[in-house]
Amino acid sequence: WTTAYYTEFSGSSGKGDRPIVVSYGSSPPAEMIFANPRPTTAPTAVAALTCFRQVEFAGILRGTKHEREAQLLIDYLTDIKFQEDLPLTLFVYPANTKANLPEDFVKYSLRPESPLQLDPDLISNNLLFWLDEFTNIVLR
Repeated sequence: WTTAYYTEFSGSSGKGDRPIVVSYGSSPPAEMIFANPRPTTAPTAVAALTCFRQVEFAGILRGTKHEREAQLLIDYLTDIKFQEDLPLTLFVYPANTKANLPEDFVKYSLRPESPLQLDPDLISNNLLFWLDEFTNIVLR
């Protein structure tokens, strides 16, 4: 991702010759916030009809010897203070719906109304096949 976005992609701060890159839909705020000088509009955009909702999880393994510590970590990760830091550090939306979004993040991001979603069972049943196919295509 780093090479694709910052080197090959022509729309970011890189000087590449590729006009499109697969990235988070929340990438435009990063381009604005870290730019010096700050442009008047984001140099990148979101193709809203192509967005796939990616949800990242954290969990506790059944049978762990450190369940209390694991629960403390989960509590920390889902706490409002931690969640409110995510938009301007990882440029992702927080999972905790009570977390406030920073003004600059809201101003420069686009939250698709109807992101594409795949049934988790479909992903689970096809993941290895899809990865093999992707690898075969990319490494031709």
